[in-house]
Amino acid sequence: MLANGNSESKHSIYCGSGVRIMRGQVVYVIHHLRSGERILWQQFTDGWLSFRHYGVALDDGTVVHFCGDKECIQNEARIKRTSREEFCQGSCLHIAKEVCYRFSPELVAERALAQVGGNFGGYHVLLNNCEHFANWCACGKKISRQVMRR
Repeated sequence: MLANGNSESKHSIYCGSGVRIMRGQVVYVIHHLRSGERILWQQFTDGWLSFRHYGVALDDGTVVHFCGDKECIQNEARIKRTSREEFCQGSCLHIAKEVCYRFSPELVAERALAQVGGNFGGYHVLLNNCEHFANWCACGKKISRQVMRR
């Protein structure tokens, strides 16, 4: 049994790290900020040197996620469907085990796909970010635990 209550099925996708990911499962990667890197610097002035980027996995090896240009994410953020490799950007893929799923994996995937191309109400680091989007797809609520922990 997996984190979202599903057993293994034909909808499994595999990561290089051996983690089994299912369609409609919320996933994330951890990005570490390097010295001098400008990515989202205005949003992480609290001393944290990393952040999680969330998305919803699909069974074709793609991920739907809320992202934008690293220099002006506030203005340019959109819901995108990208390859898992592009989503990971060289980082390991993790299953978000803390997600409380209200919807079936198929409905989670459908909710994510229905938002592709839109701006999900506009990006805001504290009120409407990638984790808010992924949780909304899974349970209908905009929740960001990493914002609450900061």
